Amino acid sequence: MIIGYWHSYRVALPGRHGATSACTALLVTLAACGGEGAGSGGAVIRDSAGIQIVENTAPSWAEGEGWELSKTPVLSIGELEGDPRYQLYEAYDARRLSDGRIVVANAGSSELRFYDGKGKFKGAAGRKGGGPGEFQGLADVWVLADDSLLAYDARNDRISFFDPSGGFVRSFQLQTLTGGKSSPSLVAPFADGSLLIRARTMFFSPHTEGGLRRDSILYLRCDPEGALIDSMGWFPGPEWYVKSEQGSMTASTRAFGRAPVAAAFADAFYFGASDIYEIARYDASGELQRLIRKTQQNVSVTAEDIERWKVEHFREEDENTRIFWERMFADMPFPETMPAYERLIVDDEGSLWVEEYRRPGDEQPRWTVFDPQGVLLGEVETPPGLQVYQIGSDFVLGRWTDELDVEHVQLYKLKGR
Repeated sequence: MIIGYWHSYRVALPGRHGATSACTALLVTLAACGGEGAGSGGAVIRDSAGIQIVENTAPSWAEGEGWELSKTPVLSIGELEGDPRYQLYEAYDARRLSDGRIVVANAGSSELRFYDGKGKFKGAAGRKGGGPGEFQGLADVWVLADDSLLAYDARNDRISFFDPSGGFVRSFQLQTLTGGKSSPSLVAPFADGSLLIRARTMFFSPHTEGGLRRDSILYLRCDPEGALIDSMGWFPGPEWYVKSEQGSMTASTRAFGRAPVAAAFADAFYFGASDIYEIARYDASGELQRLIRKTQQNVSVTAEDIERWKVEHFREEDENTRIFWERMFADMPFPETMPAYERLIVDDEGSLWVEEYRRPGDEQPRWTVFDPQGVLLGEVETPPGLQVYQIGSDFVLGRWTDELDVEHVQLYKLKGR
């Protein structure tokens, strides 16, 4: 009996040291399991051919225990009017530095903005452009071990490094990793400064066959200079629906479709395909170390869910665009169940936070938290509308947009840890 759907294919790519990796496939079965033992709470930990499997059936936190966020933010940056340095637009990421400062990736102004622990503006780095230290599609910012910064420009496929005060240091193009044959993007840095890169080969063309598609995604690891270290392997990609007619092709992600999620922390790489409630932990070389599971059935997709999805999807479109998308989705097959989960974040202490997939209309985010060993702790709710960017040992940092579409970067206290 197969209890896990997991496959990754190692691809033979020359690394920095000239090493290559053979293609492999992994399938875990009950018959191979051994070394079974009980963990905390409702966790059963077993070994299968050197791979640790953590089966979670119940949370470790007792009723009334656990973590929770403060009712209101302890810090909020963002204003409707006044000083433009406090007006945020397309604040796609934010991080807290070790000295308490907040750095905001404000794509609307193509800047990294710095604020102190009380929210006072302290300076900015970058501007719009294609030159060194400039941005055209600022998407992410990460704080490295020495408080230096890594910024990712998605439009330029470029990684830029800045010192702790915002001074530009250097940059490199991600396209050099794949020779322009795929669309690479940054997932996250590892603790040693190497980078986890996602590289998806584009499959669309006017002659693409219509219907459901699910191609694979290649994950790579490169050094801080942009040189390829090794392939992490091929993994399941997102589900797409393709409509082809009269020599034209339109593609969209499938409604309630499965989509991969990934995160990196220390020397570990986490991946989930979202088909079932299972998340894999790999080491930095791409070797599978642990499978983390939660006993939970995927939520069924109802007719009401489909109608709510259509309303939300078409709500802000003009009539012509709405008609186009209605035709596009008229023949799209909806899945019987929703994905198992939506997103992964590893907090600063190594605990894994998994955002539960929500029905259309459900505005309350819920996160299932696993400790660094993969044992289920319990559930934490975050404020509706808060896009979480970073989870520290005692804080949660994210972006919230108010009813006037004013963006605010907010810091909440994480209590009970």
